Amino acid sequence: MTATSAVTSAEVGFGRLEPLADSFDAAVEAAAAIEERDFRVAGGAVRLRSPNPEMLRRLGRAFAHLEVTDPAPTPDLVVNLWDSASGTPPPPLPHTGEEKAPGAFFYFSNEVLRAGFQLGTSGDARVLEVYRDAPTPALSVLEQDATRAWYWVADAGRIPYWEEATPLVYLLDWWLRERDMYLLHAGAIGTAAGGVVLVGKSGSGKSTTALSSLDSDLLFAGDDYVGVSLGSQPEVYSFYSSGKLMQNHVERLPFLLDALANRERLDAEKAVVYANERWPDRVAPGFPLRAVLAPRVTPGLVAARVFEASPAEAFRALAPSTVFQMHTRGQDSLVRARRLLEAVPSYVLELGSDIASIPRAVGDLVEKLQAGAER
Repeated sequence: MTATSAVTSAEVGFGRLEPLADSFDAAVEAAAAIEERDFRVAGGAVRLRSPNPEMLRRLGRAFAHLEVTDPAPTPDLVVNLWDSASGTPPPPLPHTGEEKAPGAFFYFSNEVLRAGFQLGTSGDARVLEVYRDAPTPALSVLEQDATRAWYWVADAGRIPYWEEATPLVYLLDWWLRERDMYLLHAGAIGTAAGGVVLVGKSGSGKSTTALSSLDSDLLFAGDDYVGVSLGSQPEVYSFYSSGKLMQNHVERLPFLLDALANRERLDAEKAVVYANERWPDRVAPGFPLRAVLAPRVTPGLVAARVFEASPAEAFRALAPSTVFQMHTRGQDSLVRARRLLEAVPSYVLELGSDIASIPRAVGDLVEKLQAGAER
């Protein structure tokens, strides 16, 4: 993904809500049906609705552990999902100048909405031959009152695997900010009484640590993104039941092999697992937040170990990936990162060759912090 760029509303109708609603309604009319699914996300009622059942299934898969059977009469957020592959007209799209790089992201906001537009690939047959899930252009829009959202893609059949595993990231981030919460690029594991967020750059061992909890007594609340609130008792919230690992790291967690969602495509994709589909009792909607934990691979070490970290050390682990991933926030990302590190203590988790020792070390830390909180 390239750096975020601002766009103008030069395209006729872009920056207004009515053309969005018209495009979605046209897709519903063409399908002569609409399906809905309801979820409890970070304490709020979220409804996903779409005239395309397969699009709803794919984008709702990672939220399945949060699905509710008794929907709220009035959801806090309604997200409309649709595509134009069947021939219905797309919504107005922003003017992106001469930019053609696949994955380039553009951000726009005005008094009625905020929007993010991501360029897809051209769909050239040579590209698709190598990588079947070449990204499709995508538009994310949240109304400024944060109760309605729209997510359009040119072709729902080409939603890439990483978007299916962690869908609607920008919409959720914008929505959470209106609820005095925020989305953190982090994992989270713990117990019902409390847990930790796992922070660090790619290759730090964050995903290995998060997913190792599935073969332990700990609870899994996320691998890539989690929600955080910083009240008198900080809380962490699960969004996605998915986890992703580099292909050559799966062998360190062999219990995951039979649960992989894309085992036949590991030549081109990271390994993906939907934890709730195999370990529903190990996936939690959230828990009290006790600490920030920065994993670090330590050559030559056998058993994992934990030691205290300075706020500066924790900030270096947390800030870069969060700022890069959630780049529509700007300076606000850094401010919120510092607030988090002031609210809870920070630790380093050194990872050795004994994978089973990782959740044990985290569990011991959580138990110690819980005992301290109860005094």
